[in-house]
Amino acid sequence: MQLIDKVAFITGAAAGIGLGIAERFAEAGAVVLLVDWDDNIGTSAAARLQSQGKSAHFIQANLAEPADITRAIESALALCGKLDIVVNNAATFLGKPVEQITVAEWDFLMAVNLRAPFLVAQAALPALKATRGTILNIGSTAALRVFSPNLPYITSKAGLITMTKLLAQELHPHRIRVNCICPGAVDTPALHRAIDSTPNGTAEWDRLHAQGYLTTPEQIAAVSLYLVSDEASAVTGSIVVADAGAMLS
Repeated sequence: MQLIDKVAFITGAAAGIGLGIAERFAEAGAVVLLVDWDDNIGTSAAARLQSQGKSAHFIQANLAEPADITRAIESALALCGKLDIVVNNAATFLGKPVEQITVAEWDFLMAVNLRAPFLVAQAALPALKATRGTILNIGSTAALRVFSPNLPYITSKAGLITMTKLLAQELHPHRIRVNCICPGAVDTPALHRAIDSTPNGTAEWDRLHAQGYLTTPEQIAAVSLYLVSDEASAVTGSIVVADAGAMLS
């Protein structure tokens, strides 16, 4: 599963799952474009990969802004001349009861979690047609087995699953593959913030560790590498659960 001479555009790549994917793709020989809103963390992540002899660049973008998405794709093409892989990983979380969610919060979450993957795919489409590339969306098992209070987040991830299937169908004539990974609980800074902010955070960490349901960015990155590689040439429109068996409990 090598990605020699491939160019990968990865959103939300400054930390967590996105950074794990960028690191694994770079190890496999890809040029990785780390796209994130956080300039400092993103620049540092790209510099760290470069210091290891990897080909990496950071592109700052606020994915809630359509113009930033267009600029990010244009920057990627200016840097590398092509795109082979797009990973829609960036997402934001909102664990509020229904009656407390504001219109502004709903709109921002949907802009980042659902509209941005569509706009990224749309902007990258001419380049992906030229390379017969692939799109990988990062969903969540929360869209498959819901839990409250997470209505906006779960709704956005359910939409991303459906979008994956429709994009795979529409782009198949161009030989562009589109798949979605649904991770469970992944040991990332975002998960730490979410769990630690709850009253029973310590008990939840104990449960995840005891039951073996806590996965790592590296594990999700390994599945991602397979799905974007030529080894998965027959796989498109698939929703792949990667949750260490949590959905079976």
